[in-house]
Amino acid sequence: MMTVVTVGAYPLVGLMALWGTPLHWSDAWLPLLGALQATAMSLIALAVGRRWFSDQAERGVLGISCGIGNHGVTMAGFAIYLLFGATGLAVSTIYGMYTYFALVLLSYTIAQRHAPEAPSQSILRLMLGNLVHWRAAGLYACLLGIMLTHAGVPAPPQIQTWHLLDIFIYALIIMSYFAIGLRLHLPHVMEMKRAILCVIGIRHGLGLLIGLALVGLTWLSPWPLEGLSLKVFLLQASVPVGVMSVAVTNMFHIKPGEAAAIFVVSSVAYLLVGLPILLLIFGS
Repeated sequence: MMTVVTVGAYPLVGLMALWGTPLHWSDAWLPLLGALQATAMSLIALAVGRRWFSDQAERGVLGISCGIGNHGVTMAGFAIYLLFGATGLAVSTIYGMYTYFALVLLSYTIAQRHAPEAPSQSILRLMLGNLVHWRAAGLYACLLGIMLTHAGVPAPPQIQTWHLLDIFIYALIIMSYFAIGLRLHLPHVMEMKRAILCVIGIRHGLGLLIGLALVGLTWLSPWPLEGLSLKVFLLQASVPVGVMSVAVTNMFHIKPGEAAAIFVVSSVAYLLVGLPILLLIFGS
């Protein structure tokens, strides 16, 4: 079920959200900065893991959990959809494009290097292999949406008239959380308490600081991040663990129950503290 969500449902939502949405050159900052932020947080998490955790699989879960946040419609993307409508969701989807690069090149590679039966291949070979694997479908679906928009191909009117985007969003949310719930066992929360604290510190604390630093860098260029794109980026800079992270641990059998526990605690902390503050700031 998690594989279907990651490889099937997410790409369809991304394609429908992107197709026909006006794009600007400044929007290119969003996936680029997202990818830089994800890479930085994953590398920090792996460095922390090497110092504090002796178990190889646990270090992998830490790196995967910090690499991809819940930027899509299952959390931050849904909040952006409520605040700014379909246009905001489209901009959020542009930002979220980085997740497919990070998923294929970063998370899959970390999982393969830390899985119980890790292959003895170089990192470059693993990355190239992941790019041509069927698991990379989401990456090419988003690129297809951008190419169709750039070519002036109109999106099918049924997407609007049949409310297909809304239907897929809600179906995606239900499937994702149901599948994660099947993997969740409360004892895993106590077993992973150190990892949970590390993830919350890196994702919610360092994530925001790294995001602000990256925004500052764009202001030194001729194309600063501003307007709706800036709001979306700031909303996405500090979000909980992503559904895709749990999906990766399931795909590669690398402590999926523990990853589900990290996901739930991180999400609850965000819903109780982070999201109300952000909605108050951006909804006013």
